[in-house]
Amino acid sequence: MKDSEILAQLVKLQEIDAEIIGIEDSKKEFVARVNGIKAQIAANSAEFNGKKSKLDEARRKKAAIDVEIKSKETEITNREAQSGAVKTNDAFKAMQNEIDNMKKDIKKFEDQQIVLMEEEDAAHIWVKSQEKSMKEKEVAMLDDIKKLGAEAATKDSLIAEALKKRAEEVKNVNKLWYERYEKIRKSKGLALSPIIEGRNGSGVCGGCKFDVRPQVIIELKKGGEIKTCSNCARIWYLKAKEEASR
Repeated sequence: MKDSEILAQLVKLQEIDAEIIGIEDSKKEFVARVNGIKAQIAANSAEFNGKKSKLDEARRKKAAIDVEIKSKETEITNREAQSGAVKTNDAFKAMQNEIDNMKKDIKKFEDQQIVLMEEEDAAHIWVKSQEKSMKEKEVAMLDDIKKLGAEAATKDSLIAEALKKRAEEVKNVNKLWYERYEKIRKSKGLALSPIIEGRNGSGVCGGCKFDVRPQVIIELKKGGEIKTCSNCARIWYLKAKEEASR
């Protein structure tokens, strides 16, 4: 088999590999969008649960303060009931001080309750306003994930078809050059690089921009032996005129 024929087979194989890479890149976009939506759902859920926890915590603290206030009020009632049995002024003053201190404690608890009520009201309003809309947003997001998943599955089918076509094409490729092709491809992404021709007959490697002598281009046009770039090791080929003009 002539080198020019081998090179033509390698070019055809690379076209299939480029097609596969394009499909895989397109699939990655769908996967990235799905992951982005999932992250947004998780963030929304975390925000909602955080506000809900704050609401529940405010209610628990308010309930605990209610218990403290009632306990203090009961103590005050008991002390006031006992005050009639106190026999000395000092004892009466001491009891009255206790009652005053408990009333001050109740005032502090009531002040705390006001703050907690404000927090509770704000959290309650936010939770109620967001609960329905967040559920609706999540339903829409899950629908988007479903659609994107279907798109990704379609890409998988296209990749499978392209890989099947590739396997058939590999059967026609010279074994030694295919092994070399694979080694370069795994290292560089694409194994072949077109020569970009200049006006003076010389050119540059399309992969690494390394200078290509005019004689190399002439030999390739004549169908001579396969040439590789001494800089990036890619296999050189010349684009068809219609392809190069695009």
